[in-house]
Amino acid sequence: MTVARSDDLFTPLPVKPTAEERLAELNLSLSPEIDYDIESMFPKTDGWGWKTEIKRKVKLIQQIEPELRDCLHEGERVLYVAKGVRYSFMEFYFMGLWASMINHTQFVLTNLRLVMIHCNSRGKAKRTFWMLYYSQIEKFKGTWNGMLNLKLKDGKKLSFSGFSKSDRKEMPAIFQKALDRYRASGFNPASSQSLENLCSYCKDQVPVQTHTCDNCGATYWTPFQLAWRSFIFPSWGDFLMGHTSIAVLEMFGGIITWTTLLIGIKRWAETGNTLPLVLTFIAFVIAHGVDAIITVRIAKKGLHPKNLPEPA
Repeated sequence: MTVARSDDLFTPLPVKPTAEERLAELNLSLSPEIDYDIESMFPKTDGWGWKTEIKRKVKLIQQIEPELRDCLHEGERVLYVAKGVRYSFMEFYFMGLWASMINHTQFVLTNLRLVMIHCNSRGKAKRTFWMLYYSQIEKFKGTWNGMLNLKLKDGKKLSFSGFSKSDRKEMPAIFQKALDRYRASGFNPASSQSLENLCSYCKDQVPVQTHTCDNCGATYWTPFQLAWRSFIFPSWGDFLMGHTSIAVLEMFGGIITWTTLLIGIKRWAETGNTLPLVLTFIAFVIAHGVDAIITVRIAKKGLHPKNLPEPA
């Protein structure tokens, strides 16, 4: 009777490549100044599309690394990075798909908090930053359609969408694991509001209802300052907030409303008929008022630089 060798009966399965090995294979690297949990950052290292996914994620991360270095505290480790879109029903109702242009956000999950960086559609960092300690999250839920919903301790609700297919699959589990570990530690740092604003320059926390950074002296536009500018001329407030694409479109609308109002004034002066002028003025106020209201809502979501930091 022939005795089979164990090697013939049990063929070892191939070992799944590590994320470190895959990055080296693709000759890709991330900043050594940032502490990344590489295995958590790149969970997909085999199967169909692993190469495309790793390249996409590295390119996305590199877009924010210069800003991310300044955001992180000593000992803070990055667990995952994903890009999505912050959802607001009112903005999408009045602005349609254009609302997504001003709400692209990179989400950085660390062992301490969630850092959010406003970015363009390609993921390049812009000028508005937020942070959210895990202790400020009352409820977290990822839905079947890819939405990420957060209910915060101060009553605010945040919703995000637009994540890639792989991020929709991987991020909720990593988020929940970080959240559970954080809650078990009992760490509960003080916050002026659940979603804290960060200074665009020094990345220090700027408390709620404050528009000057105590650390570096940078100042920011208040929502009212931006709103009355948008009321006078739609797009003015958006230009100041850095929403250039939307501002250019709104600028043409402002030119039309102002031209119509001036024509109405001219005809009133020539004919003395006030009805066309009154109707034109009402349309002017409504159109500009809606733009001002939307500007206030958008401005309240973060800080928008006005003056540079004071010289050291």
